[in-house]
Amino acid sequence: MARSPRILVLTTSFPAHEHDPSSVFIAKLLAAIQRRGYSVKVVAPSDGVFHGRRVVHGIETVRFGYFIPRSLERLTRAGGGIPENLSSSNLAKLQLGTMMPAFLAVSLREARGEDLIYANWLGAGIIGALLNRLTGKPLVVSFRGDDGYLARDRRIWRRFTKWVSARAGVIAPVSAELVGILVDLGVPENKCRLPRFGVDRDMFRPGPEPKAPVDHVRVLFVGSLIPRKGLHDLLKALACPELNNVELDVVGEGYYGPDLKAMCKNLGIADRTRWLGVLAPEEVAGTLRSSDVLCLPSYMEGRPNVVNEAMASALPVISTRIGGIPDMLIEGETGLLHEPGDVDGLRSCLQTLVSDPALRKRMGKAGREFLRNSGVSWDTTAQDFDVIFSELIGKSRPSGG
Repeated sequence: MARSPRILVLTTSFPAHEHDPSSVFIAKLLAAIQRRGYSVKVVAPSDGVFHGRRVVHGIETVRFGYFIPRSLERLTRAGGGIPENLSSSNLAKLQLGTMMPAFLAVSLREARGEDLIYANWLGAGIIGALLNRLTGKPLVVSFRGDDGYLARDRRIWRRFTKWVSARAGVIAPVSAELVGILVDLGVPENKCRLPRFGVDRDMFRPGPEPKAPVDHVRVLFVGSLIPRKGLHDLLKALACPELNNVELDVVGEGYYGPDLKAMCKNLGIADRTRWLGVLAPEEVAGTLRSSDVLCLPSYMEGRPNVVNEAMASALPVISTRIGGIPDMLIEGETGLLHEPGDVDGLRSCLQTLVSDPALRKRMGKAGREFLRNSGVSWDTTAQDFDVIFSELIGKSRPSGG
């Protein structure tokens, strides 16, 4: 009996336990890939708490430490990811020099018997490219947002991106914009594939209808509390008399949190803002069901899963016209878009939806129908990756063997 094809997944962020929201979308994808008959194993750096081997979401996971004492690991800890931690912590900069060799050593050990390497984000892609060179195993890399934009804007990231892309058999970015960036950097367009990235429509679903009548409108923000997520713009937009009936829920954490809370107080909206911290995925789903609008005023995004999660929950979306977001919704029908940093434009979008309950309901329903008609799910994402993996694994095996 033929054994299952084996995929070694390299990522710099992954859930440490079943209720950890960190990059849970990767765990959802990998679980769907396993359902298609693959054997999947993840290698990822420690989150600063868990080190070792365990099964998370049904996936064998190996988390390695990269600094002593481990309690001081900062590079991959907290919201914002490696680029944000590098920009805000000198200790994180120091740990980059210890994390990458540890990542390579553990990945080399775990790659024995694997058929293909699948790397997420550029940091893991560099390790994947080294594994490809050392072992000859085929490599697939997904660029997920900030890594692609940094490659466009910064020379050192650009060089690494070109080298990783040259080693990879397939590049699978999360948005058409990222495909365009990579092609502009010289990556052959026929090497780029754009899988359909999904959503768990069983977990993320509408709340009961009709909602109980209330005098306020609940706006939800979900994301890391870092400047590029644009929450400061949302706070400024809400500080006007026409939006006094809006209550804001903030889900997430990050180093910018104290500044945002101070801004909230100075703007006079602290009494109608709730800071909920990090929530487990099922708690995020419940918060979406009790909200009226999702707002994501980011300055940089790849393909934010929370947009699909809101639409699956029948919520209208207000967001910025960046990254893969314009591809994820129908502007004017399932959501409203504005330019990054345009507080007046954001305020206008909020006023439009806050003042019109029927429009919110119509947009929310249209968003859910759009997802359903598009067939967006993690199983369809896994189908697309199945095609990619099968092609590369087939090419790497000798004929007749």
